Amino acid sequence: MKKIAGAAWAVAALLPLSVSAGSVDVTAHVGPAFPTYRQSFSYDPGIPVAIPSSIVTVRQTGSFQLDAEGGIAFGAALAWQFAGPLGLEARIDTTDVDVRTSGARYRVEVDLPAPLSDLSTDLDLGTGVVDLERVRPISLNLRLRSPGRFGVTASAGVSYLPALRVTATQRIGLGVTSLGVLLERLNVATLTLRAEAQPDEAHEGRWGGNLGVGARVGIGKRLGLVAEARGFLFQKQTLRWQPADDRPLTPLEQALLSEVEPRLAPLEFNPTFFQATIGLTVGF
Repeated sequence: MKKIAGAAWAVAALLPLSVSAGSVDVTAHVGPAFPTYRQSFSYDPGIPVAIPSSIVTVRQTGSFQLDAEGGIAFGAALAWQFAGPLGLEARIDTTDVDVRTSGARYRVEVDLPAPLSDLSTDLDLGTGVVDLERVRPISLNLRLRSPGRFGVTASAGVSYLPALRVTATQRIGLGVTSLGVLLERLNVATLTLRAEAQPDEAHEGRWGGNLGVGARVGIGKRLGLVAEARGFLFQKQTLRWQPADDRPLTPLEQALLSEVEPRLAPLEFNPTFFQATIGLTVGF
């Protein structure tokens, strides 16, 4: 991040030279963002649990789904055309990304000895919650811009995404811990899990890249209207599951959790997204 910030300051420091060496323009833009993140995960709730004179099994039907939804993107760019159509562009973008979740259902079955009838029930634990802060990449690009009132631009370069805080919380079924009075009811243990970045990743930024194309229409001597499409690509962030409930677990619940944990694959959050924006640019 220090390298990009230093390069951005270097562009700003060269502004006084722009009169004799090229031109400078400042752009502000806004528009919708389209994240590409989508992930589903499922797990085996464990081996059948033996309760005296019966066998209990828990099966997950369907899978947990996480789908990203885009919000509004804002940004600003400072560009220096130092050699005709060739220039440098320093920019900062920020976009709001929401992640919708949908939960899985569980089918719990108990095989009771004759003459008792077997028991079964469905368990729906609902949806989870994903807490994700705004994505704020900083970029330094090479830019090509055609001259004239009607022009096109293309720029690409390196982007840096500061440490991103993301937490996913989901309630899961562990298994049956007991049968109710007169074998009429199944008591199913549930537990809320939280997926977070590991300590060695939680405070690390990520390097990536960006690529964009746009069009410009001049509406005055210095003012112009711009439209742009841009994509950002970054490294994935791994989130590991751990219990989120503060309550102490019973020995049986702890045993069930020990069976489940090895089958819970980590989440891999991918902060890649696209945006389509319009804005105003001022040239100097």
